[in-house]
Formats: sequence, structure tokens, C-alpha cells
Amino acid sequence: MNTENRKVVLKLVDAAHAKVESFYPETAVYKGTPEWLEKRRLLLADLALHLTQDALKGETINEAKLKNHLFAILKLSAEFFPDGNFEKAAGLVDETIETV
Repeated sequence: MNTENRKVVLKLVDAAHAKVESFYPETAVYKGTPEWLEKRRLLLADLALHLTQDALKGETINEAKLKNHLFAILKLSAEFFPDGNFEKAAGLVDETIETV
């Protein structure tokens, strides 16, 4: 992907990111409520957009940023799928974050 195409995609991602953030609740939400679940889903979408930004911004990928966002996505995914291996995968990413 050339620089111009990256800029086009990043502009779309930035718009989507702003839209997702505009849907965050303005008042407190409490764990275990439908509003909490919706907020966590929005956060997951927000982090996924950050991963796209990490992949496309600049000439090289910032490994530390990528790992931090990936770790957060895995931790959040573990909330949705506690019987999955997301927590274990997050632990593996977390081990490598300290070495970056």
C-alpha cells in the first residue's frame, strides 16, 4: 500500500474512530448491566481501530503501541469469552511488552 492509499484509509479510520467514541455513554455505567456490556463492545471496536492506525501510520509499525493495543483487546475479549484462551494469550503478549 502506498503512502497516498494509507492516508485515504487512515482518514476513514479516523472518522470511524470519532464516531465510535461519540457513542460512549456520558454517564456512569455499572458492571453487569446492559449499558456496561455495550460500553465494553464500543471499547473493543475503539481498540480495533487503534490497531488499524498502528498498522498504517508511519513508515514502520511501532511495536510497543501495537503490543499494548493487542494486549488490551485480548484482555477485553476474555471478558466476553471467559472460557476461551484470550487471557492466556494476553499473558503472552504482556510478557513481551516489558522487553520492548
